[in-house]
Amino acid sequence: MRPNMRPTEKTDPKGALNDLSAYMRKSLGVVILALVLAALSAVLTIIGPDQVGKIATIMSDGLLGGIDLAAIARVGILLAVIYGLCALFGFIQHYIMASVTLKMSYRMRAELSEKINRVPQKYFNFHAQGDILSRITNDVSTLQQGLTNSLPTIISAATQFAGCLIMMFVTEWRLALAALGITLGLLLVVLIMSRSQKYFTARQESLGKLNGYVEEMYSGHEVVRISRAAEPVGKTFDTLNDAVYDANWRSQFLSGVMQPLMNVIGNLSYVAVCVLGSILAIQGIIDIGVIVSFILYVRLFTSPLTQIAQGMTNLQTASASAHRIFDFLGSEELPDESEKPELP
Repeated sequence: MRPNMRPTEKTDPKGALNDLSAYMRKSLGVVILALVLAALSAVLTIIGPDQVGKIATIMSDGLLGGIDLAAIARVGILLAVIYGLCALFGFIQHYIMASVTLKMSYRMRAELSEKINRVPQKYFNFHAQGDILSRITNDVSTLQQGLTNSLPTIISAATQFAGCLIMMFVTEWRLALAALGITLGLLLVVLIMSRSQKYFTARQESLGKLNGYVEEMYSGHEVVRISRAAEPVGKTFDTLNDAVYDANWRSQFLSGVMQPLMNVIGNLSYVAVCVLGSILAIQGIIDIGVIVSFILYVRLFTSPLTQIAQGMTNLQTASASAHRIFDFLGSEELPDESEKPELP
């Protein structure tokens, strides 16, 4: 067994992520840098709507007396710098995460390949060869893609969500309360995420079982044909295939519900901000630029909820793959007999 590597429980995604953190210890500094850049990119994105609101205010104030084009140009240059830095930080963090996760998957596949030669024969008696191969191919790829897409997305979206919330209350607290009241649907998203983890785990396990069974039946095709066992083999395949279908359907349905749900919540927030903002603007309490800023803030406020939900979905799938990988890496190995004397 690898040093400091413990076998991961089948229903312990948190333990799998802890094992993954220990496995990537040497790369944690670079990963943290990428996450910091993702957060900075989100902060710069939050500053944009406030500057756009200033442009709208300058234009509305100058409709009668003349628009200050120089002031608009200054704000426009500032916006160009802000969004340019935002794009640069985003590119760098994507490059870092892609490089780190690809190196991790390369190293992981090599260690899994070496591990196969060190496990005792009894391990193969309880685990199909196709299931083991599925861990090397499907699970490693799923883990790599999940880490590349989910961690920066979650950090960036969480930063954007908190920053937008602060900026909305600083800009106009009444409109902020209206938008926040509508977006309490986040609690429903959290409830869905808490119920869906088991289906992502079941999806990876059922896929491994199906791959293992298919590999064994094709390897022993002549035996199956001679023994006339095609019908029971087909029934078993149908059972395993149904399990894969059921786990995929349930996990994808629950994750797919969140996107349209957050779209509906976002549209309700737009309506609330426009109606209340119009009333406050007619009464002279706020400027037109505040409404423009808030419409952009509502979009930036509801968008992170969808991104966090999608990121958590990818992270759930990655954790399900991670616990299968580390379960194999942490399994029993043959004793080291290299020091034993050779037989005459």
